[in-house]
Amino acid sequence: MASTGSKLIPICIAGGGLVGALCALLLAEQGLPTVVLEPREQGPSPDKRTIALAAATLAQLQQLGLLEKLAQRSAIEHIHISDRGHLGAVELHAEQAQVPALGEVVSAAALSEVLYQACQQQPLIEWRGGAGVDKLEQQQQQVSVTLTNGEQLQTALIIGADGNRSQVRESLAIATEVTDYQQVGWIATLELADDLQGWAYERFTDTGPMALLPMPQRQASLVWSVTPEHAEAMKHWSDAQFLAGAQQAFGYRAGRFIKVSQRLAFPLQLRLAERSVCHRAVLIGNASHALHPIAGQGFNLGVRDAQVLAKVCAGQTDPGAFNVLSAYQQQRQQDYKAIIGFTDTLVRTFSNQHLPLVVGRNLALFGLAHCSLLRSRVADQSMGIAV
Repeated sequence: MASTGSKLIPICIAGGGLVGALCALLLAEQGLPTVVLEPREQGPSPDKRTIALAAATLAQLQQLGLLEKLAQRSAIEHIHISDRGHLGAVELHAEQAQVPALGEVVSAAALSEVLYQACQQQPLIEWRGGAGVDKLEQQQQQVSVTLTNGEQLQTALIIGADGNRSQVRESLAIATEVTDYQQVGWIATLELADDLQGWAYERFTDTGPMALLPMPQRQASLVWSVTPEHAEAMKHWSDAQFLAGAQQAFGYRAGRFIKVSQRLAFPLQLRLAERSVCHRAVLIGNASHALHPIAGQGFNLGVRDAQVLAKVCAGQTDPGAFNVLSAYQQQRQQDYKAIIGFTDTLVRTFSNQHLPLVVGRNLALFGLAHCSLLRSRVADQSMGIAV
């Protein structure tokens, strides 16, 4: 069995995806060396998703000098929120929020490539591909990490950034609370007859919410949430049937849908780790909290995990010490409660067709449309600057 011997690694990050790679870069900014453990042999993640980057996330990428390296970005200048078949609707505008954009849409694969290349060029980051975490043994002053290739490492702090099916979380025996929304999400890229011109749409329908995000060249990213029964029938749809179904559910506010890419489906759940911190270990991103995509907050919440963790570790001789991780946990609680509560409430409120609730939510949308203070608060939430 291979071993690194007695050398203690200050910080190991399990998972070289978007949140893990960004966390390594932020720690390096603080002068902290890290080892990134990525199961894939080499290269960035081949993620097919499209991601909405909140304004605060864009500011962080800009500060790292990475934003200009993302060539294909589409600004979200306006957001239209509506409930199909009802009058309640609201619009949010970047101009009213006094910002250039409420967010931007990028390819997850492109962002992964930019972060991966930045990690390769950062001397404080050692990227080890081809082996992930197999098991962990927590000791008083360190964590013993056994990799899937048999190698053993010793680290002062293990960061679990290894996603929804986190092996770090499992190895630490941290339970998860799962809320099954009884929805399936379909993601696809649509070609439109007309460009969205900076508009993003959140459309609540009888079967579940639909999100449409602007992309270059008259394209849009679609996330369509439906019931499991509807999803089962949709598996057998042709492209023409999918386009017709999406058009009927969404309407023509964004123009005509003319072409659809290969589509993927996945169950929609809220998965929360019982705790995000334990002895010399911390979970960030989807390893700690996997959200419904209804408000596009999942990745942005993980970015703030990485930011706060790098901040509390800065200047610490022992980044895995109890006081360091306690500070992290304390600083993240308010943001967690706000975003997770906001997202969960949206799903439950707009997926329920009970008449009093339908009336109530449309009154809420009407009130939001006519109250600039409330609209400002929602805009701040979408930009990642409200906690």
